[in-house]
Amino acid sequence: MVLPFAIGAIGLAVGAVAGAFSTHAFGEKDRQAAKHHRTVANELSEKYSALKQRYDELADKSQRQIDQYLRQKALDEVEKDGLRLVVRLQQSLISLMGEIDKEPAKASLTDFRNAVSMTNCILQELKEELIFVPSEYYIRNILRARELEEIK
Repeated sequence: MVLPFAIGAIGLAVGAVAGAFSTHAFGEKDRQAAKHHRTVANELSEKYSALKQRYDELADKSQRQIDQYLRQKALDEVEKDGLRLVVRLQQSLISLMGEIDKEPAKASLTDFRNAVSMTNCILQELKEELIFVPSEYYIRNILRARELEEIK
């Protein structure tokens, strides 16, 4: 950044001007002029100090805003990744439902119910709509699983 360098250079220039005025003060007339120039140099130094302090305050405020923005951006990315994961989980559950319909088994239904429950916990944390599986789905597939077990 050029601004900190420029402010530092202004400070050096103010000091150099003050020193130059002081060393060239000869005689009474020159002393009066040197006194005036020292007063001006002191005023410039005070203004420089105030300007530098204001710059430092603004730089700190700007850095805090940047840090806050980066934290928010990171949180947004985490939420987006979570939503992507939930979409993949939902698609896997839909695929699993199809497989269970083809070949129902009690263990598969229990695992499926647990997977839906866990996915719903994540959805609830993200304040998203929960997955609803009608109870008829479970009843129908449990009955079919029992029939298949009896046949075997």
